[in-house]
Amino acid sequence: MTGKVGVRINIPYLQGAYLGLNAIPDAYFLGDGPSCIFDKAAHIHGRHDLFSTLLSCDSEHRVQHTGVNVFNIAGDCEGGIAAGLRRIAGFRGCGAIFLGSMPMCAIVGTDYERILRDSLGGIDMPAFIMPRRSAVSGDWLDGYAAIMEALAAGMDLDGAKPEPATAALVGYMMDRNEGDHLGNLRELERIFAALDIGLTTIWLSGRPYESLRDVRRAGKIVSLPYGRKAAAILGKRLGAPVIEAGLPFGLEATRRFVELLGREFGREEAARAFIARELDAVVPKLQWTVPHAFFNRRFAFSGDPHLAERFVEQIEALGGRLAGMIVVGGDYHLSPEGRRELARRPGAVFEPLPGDVSEQWGLLAEGGVDLVVGSAFAFVQVRRGRRWMEFGYPSEETHFLRDEPFLGFQGALGFLSRMANEVSRGLNEEPDGR
Repeated sequence: MTGKVGVRINIPYLQGAYLGLNAIPDAYFLGDGPSCIFDKAAHIHGRHDLFSTLLSCDSEHRVQHTGVNVFNIAGDCEGGIAAGLRRIAGFRGCGAIFLGSMPMCAIVGTDYERILRDSLGGIDMPAFIMPRRSAVSGDWLDGYAAIMEALAAGMDLDGAKPEPATAALVGYMMDRNEGDHLGNLRELERIFAALDIGLTTIWLSGRPYESLRDVRRAGKIVSLPYGRKAAAILGKRLGAPVIEAGLPFGLEATRRFVELLGREFGREEAARAFIARELDAVVPKLQWTVPHAFFNRRFAFSGDPHLAERFVEQIEALGGRLAGMIVVGGDYHLSPEGRRELARRPGAVFEPLPGDVSEQWGLLAEGGVDLVVGSAFAFVQVRRGRRWMEFGYPSEETHFLRDEPFLGFQGALGFLSRMANEVSRGLNEEPDGR
């Protein structure tokens, strides 16, 4: 990132927190702030996620707000917060409450811990306060992680009893309840089952709050990149070893993921056998596609840092080249080595200003790439061109009604199949788009 000031191509903190809430179907949120807190839910509900339950026709929305604004913030607002908490606790579908605030409310020093304690006294309802970061100092990935961090720090873990050969997977990015992510979850479960590792819970997975408490039964915590801090907190509270794993996005990344599980759980032989079976099933199906759709083809990408890392790896392994990349997220989300690896690729930039990439991306859109892959968000002010495959958050034109994973071995095959089809379509398309 440069030192220039402006609205960067990134997604706000609160939007990421809502993705986390969206992935816990009985979690409700009260935001101390104006009506825009509520309005932001519409960016996910029915737009990115056809099966979101953040909003409700009976007005028992899972996202609520206090209505505090610049005109009344100096008044006594504690009563409104307490009333909002008690109202939400009475909703029939509520299984847990999160309380957070906009930066202008947080800086006045409201004692949210006390209000939460006093308001819900005598009510048996799990309640959590969002970590006090602001939209200024954190982005959407921080917001998503904050939901898990609050759970990890405040969840009732009484009666924890780790079981042998079991794991909890913490840090999955469940950005919607559609078939791409449901398929990913089943692929992850299939991997653990193939290695005979009991998977007690996945954070987050579109499953209710109570299912997340099954983390108490895990002998080890397997941490994915979107939830490192939450995994560390749980590991410390439970006295369970934490295994930091990479995102299994792509054939090589999935192989490393399975090998890591094999080593850490003493399942090396099962891991080797599973990898061999999967590659024997997947690789032959790519033999015709790779030389035609990937070799010497040029690709551009927009998306979060973790997907970006693995996208580059996949493309270069198949003989393709990266022509440009807009990373929608701060570079601090990656390790120093990961940042250096992406930074040395041509045209790769982290959360840039639109003006800094518009000229270069305009040339790419006019035929400088065979395919652009990524979310539409980065292209509000930057042209994407016709050769385009929507992927990641937010996806407003592409939805999945059945399981179509992009993680794991089968997910890699499906993802590359989608890309190959779009490359082929672009090659056969007339210059005017016919």
